[in-house]
Amino acid sequence: MDTSVKEIVCKTALHCHDSKWLPYRYDINVYRGCAHRCVYCYALYSHEYLGGGDFYREIYAKTNIADVLRRELPAFSRETVNLGGITDSYQPAEREYKLMPGVLSLLARYSVPVTLSTKSTLILRDVALLKKIDEASAAKAAFTVTTMDKTVARLIEPNAPTPRERMNALGEIKKQGLTCGVHMMPVLPYLTSGEASLEAVFSAAKDAGADYILAGALNLRGGTRQGFFESIRQSFPAEYGRIKEIYHNKEAYKAYKRDLDAVLIRLRKKYTLPYYSKIPEKPEPKQLSFLSPL
Repeated sequence: MDTSVKEIVCKTALHCHDSKWLPYRYDINVYRGCAHRCVYCYALYSHEYLGGGDFYREIYAKTNIADVLRRELPAFSRETVNLGGITDSYQPAEREYKLMPGVLSLLARYSVPVTLSTKSTLILRDVALLKKIDEASAAKAAFTVTTMDKTVARLIEPNAPTPRERMNALGEIKKQGLTCGVHMMPVLPYLTSGEASLEAVFSAAKDAGADYILAGALNLRGGTRQGFFESIRQSFPAEYGRIKEIYHNKEAYKAYKRDLDAVLIRLRKKYTLPYYSKIPEKPEPKQLSFLSPL
């Protein structure tokens, strides 16, 4: 599928949201839309809301985002900022536009803690900047890995690096001393929810040195629902009926989640990988006065 990238200017860089489910209030998205084309992407609403066209094919690069962030940060409160809440900061367009180094450099300069999730190995380019942020405040990186099955991954995440490539990149980042995790979200019924499939991710994450695994069942809302079922019908016709039943029957969905949670509890104990790892924020830097003894 061909994609086009359009350059736009943004009015704000830091976005404050009121979600009760997220452990942070602020995020930064340097792009709108995402070329990874994951069939379960929950963020399609962002294009629909803004009238932006096809979320997967029409990518918008916020070319002035570093300049806007530079104006906003002096008055910012040093709360943790999530990078890429509704789009992957390191999707293919970033190779050309290189927006992230400018953003990360500013966050390091102003000692702003950062959490970042991606499917792209391009994040390795900016490990030195993430280390600077971690030294100034705190930084945590995570890779979304829904399955270690390369064939399944290619069908549900067609334009993302392979699961093994992501795990290898996680290992490289972990070697630099950064907190690193795996986001096994969403878990897809019958495709990635089997115990063997889940354990393969836990095992690979443990081998790579992950500090935690965040896992959760697929929720289907808004425009994601229709596109997801059409993709499953085409790519996994044998499972299509069973998967559709789960999302059309509340009791079936509850049973699916109950069974999934039970397996995840067993695997967490076996691999000693917690549900979440909060980045340890460093204290506010102290300013020396002219009268302070040296």
